[in-house]
Amino acid sequence: MNDLIRQAIAAEAEERADAGTVLAGLRERRKSRKPFGLIVGVATLTVAAAAAAVIVPTTLRKTDAAPAGPPPAGPQNVLLIGTDDHDNTDALVLARFGGDGSVSAVSLPRDIQVGDGKLNSLFRQDPRRLTAEVERLTSVRVDHYAAVRMAEFGRISELVGGVDVCLHAATEDPLTGASFPAGRQTLSGEHALAFLRQRMGLHQGDLDRVRRHQAFLIGLAARISKDNALALAAEVGKSVRVDEGWDVLAFAQRFQGPVEIRTATLPVGDPVDTTSGQGLSADPAQARQFVEKQFGGEGSTQTGCVA
Repeated sequence: MNDLIRQAIAAEAEERADAGTVLAGLRERRKSRKPFGLIVGVATLTVAAAAAAVIVPTTLRKTDAAPAGPPPAGPQNVLLIGTDDHDNTDALVLARFGGDGSVSAVSLPRDIQVGDGKLNSLFRQDPRRLTAEVERLTSVRVDHYAAVRMAEFGRISELVGGVDVCLHAATEDPLTGASFPAGRQTLSGEHALAFLRQRMGLHQGDLDRVRRHQAFLIGLAARISKDNALALAAEVGKSVRVDEGWDVLAFAQRFQGPVEIRTATLPVGDPVDTTSGQGLSADPAQARQFVEKQFGGEGSTQTGCVA
């Protein structure tokens, strides 16, 4: 799958290099060639382990519409995973991509208790264990997963000229090097990574960090354009992993224009002790109801500044 994505990106780059040929044959080729927006959407989808729910529709909206084709397929549930350098899970999003291209996404805190441990260790052990546990917790079938290293977002933020975020208050964290004033600001490179990694000094710790991830990804989506999308696609395609058998190119064709995107965080209970440190409790019945409401279009979505 990774090779297919890279080949598609390379082919698109070659076509764009011969501007005369592209312009002369645009009308005839429009129905047969894959549009630039589709190629970028595919690459962005697969890299956006914690972000695809936001980035893909926005990318396509800002470039070309997907080609006409068969009626949209039914909804698909995709588990989007952001990992650290040791394959521990840093960010986890369960996203439902509707047949009409709409997207609803629920962030799952990585410290949710699973048996004697936490969710964040399961992908490293076996991706199937992680998807099975998410299914058990939410009662939602996971159709596919996509994973990427969170460290890639430093370079990604540079390629788009920085990402706009907003903080309620100034923060300091010597551990990650985070030092940010209150208010709106543009972050890239190491500053962007520090923003994504900080949880010390935040009132709700990792839960506030989850909200930062959501805010960052919304800001990233707003920065994607035709001028930077190809370079972005090439960069993110280096480390993305998806499950075998997922036709990502076909999947991306459902995105044909502006869609509503909803984001929320799964509610958790009191802290609990696990073999890998303090975790968070989560009630499966409450989780199921919350996800059903969010995927049904009744839930809330994050807006404004974050901690």
